[in-house]
Amino acid sequence: MKHHNQGRYQGKFEAHTPKRVRAHRQRKPVTLLVSLLLLLGIAIGSTVAFLATRTAEKKNTLTPSKVSSQVTENFNGTTKSDVAVKNTGDIDAYLRATVNITWRKDQNTADQTVTAKVPREGDDYTINYSKDTGWAQGTDGYWYYLTPVAPGASTGKLIESCKQLPGAKVPTGYHLSVEIIASAIQSVPAKAVGEAWGVTITETGVTPYPAGGGR
Repeated sequence: MKHHNQGRYQGKFEAHTPKRVRAHRQRKPVTLLVSLLLLLGIAIGSTVAFLATRTAEKKNTLTPSKVSSQVTENFNGTTKSDVAVKNTGDIDAYLRATVNITWRKDQNTADQTVTAKVPREGDDYTINYSKDTGWAQGTDGYWYYLTPVAPGASTGKLIESCKQLPGAKVPTGYHLSVEIIASAIQSVPAKAVGEAWGVTITETGVTPYPAGGGR
């Protein structure tokens, strides 16, 4: 009896043992796969964090420079004097000006046009340009200040005085108009001055710019 019971017991034991071993072995690949995915997730997460710190956004605000000018003068009703030009921009600039003297319709009329008749210097008006103040007239009719002017600074006087003469032949309904129109351009590079204004400006004078210059 003892021998028979031992045989039956061993048979049951041998029948169940392989199933447990196979089940245990089948779970190993799943565990390894999960472990690899976890490791891969950690590696990817580390890489993303590293790139985020290296590609942080940096903003810069750029402010463009301004080039502008303003005519300064004194006027007492009959005489315009002490005419100069001020650099109202924020960079060094060359300055130039034109002087337009015309007969313009009186201010109490809606029409402010000018007449075709041109005032004659010496007969209708006198004008005294300043001497040795840094201005020179180009062949294009403009007056150029020969050195760059710093922001907030002014040129030397362009005109000492300009006034209408007592015997001027003033057209009816018109008055003498002395208009100063100024413009400015950055002083560097020199090529910019030449291409925009068509001249080369030096401390000794104004000369036409080489081929390709324009106004």
